[in-house]
Amino acid sequence: MPRPRITLIGNGFASLFFLSYLCRPRFLPPGSRWVRRLLNHYDITLIGNGRFVYFPAIPELITGRKRAADIVVDVRSFLRRRQVRFLEARALDVLDGGRRVVTDRGEVENDALFVGVGPEFLVDDIPGTREHTFSPCCGLEQMEGFLQRLNRLESGVIHVGFKLNKRDGFVAGRGGQMYECATLLHHALTQRGLRERFEIHLFSPDLEPGETGMITDALRARGIVLDYGYQPRAFVEGGMIDADGSLRRADLVLFTPGIRAPEWVRGSCLPITPGGHIDVDRFGQVRGLERVFAAGDCAGHENPPAWVPHQAHMAQLRAEAAADNLRAVLAGKAPTRTYRHELSCILNMHDDALWLHVASDGGRPFGGIFPQHSKRLISVKDAFERLFLFYLRHL
Repeated sequence: MPRPRITLIGNGFASLFFLSYLCRPRFLPPGSRWVRRLLNHYDITLIGNGRFVYFPAIPELITGRKRAADIVVDVRSFLRRRQVRFLEARALDVLDGGRRVVTDRGEVENDALFVGVGPEFLVDDIPGTREHTFSPCCGLEQMEGFLQRLNRLESGVIHVGFKLNKRDGFVAGRGGQMYECATLLHHALTQRGLRERFEIHLFSPDLEPGETGMITDALRARGIVLDYGYQPRAFVEGGMIDADGSLRRADLVLFTPGIRAPEWVRGSCLPITPGGHIDVDRFGQVRGLERVFAAGDCAGHENPPAWVPHQAHMAQLRAEAAADNLRAVLAGKAPTRTYRHELSCILNMHDDALWLHVASDGGRPFGGIFPQHSKRLISVKDAFERLFLFYLRHL
């Protein structure tokens, strides 16, 4: 009997977690390829670019603590160890209820499909975003461009900001990374002895003026100006245009807009939510389609709490549920595995750190053994990163 053909689109967090959970056991020593072959019950093809970037670490390029080479992995050897066929291609469409994927290098048919592609950033929400801002969330090239401009400045005004897409009732954006960027920028300029010559502003229309809390306190303690509730009418050369038409000076703008599924996804047979994400149920199934699952930045949530984010940790939880449910569906059973909603990330501020955590089940990370506020959390965050990258490179 032929093995079911499973196609994955994307090689980011969601797809790699999905693959890991689908191809259990996850940890085998090097040289165990024959064991994996015996345990692999599926004929799997992954469509992607083969280049994985550990996006949570990108803000640390600001202080020089991380380099681009440290956080990029070629995942093709990871896929080979799992007997996964890799197609280096760009997906263009999904047809026939998910059974056929069109790429720029041909078509791939499947018996089951998982979509785990990265997001499209809403760069047209505010005019001038594409031309006059940099974003750490859009990739290493954008961050390196920002740093090149920063290193040429001896003084100035820098605005760091974000806007979220909340049209589907959850947080689709990158607020946490922008907090990190603002605080790490403070320390980078301090290390250069230039901090007093710069103004650093943090702005977002998704923050209420007068909002308080540990993050706000940390920003204020570093002399960062809080422009909560502010949204420019447009980004222009040399600054931002306010609602009244006046120019607000900015020598550099680091800004991340909200996110949704890529344009090609929205033009495919996959159903789309009002906010522009793939419409999935609580099991990770794409609504109305058989044996099609999705998770990660491209996919929506069913009945989410307002605080639920799109982040690597949520991609892991959702990918695990989707993998278990796909396995059940292929065995002729109904999907039963759901996932908890959880925001959990460590905010690295160079000389301090915060563990931001909210869970729908009220649980605490690792049973609460780690403090919520401590510089030692930076080492914990580094450990998570090293373990995951080691896993991709060697296991």
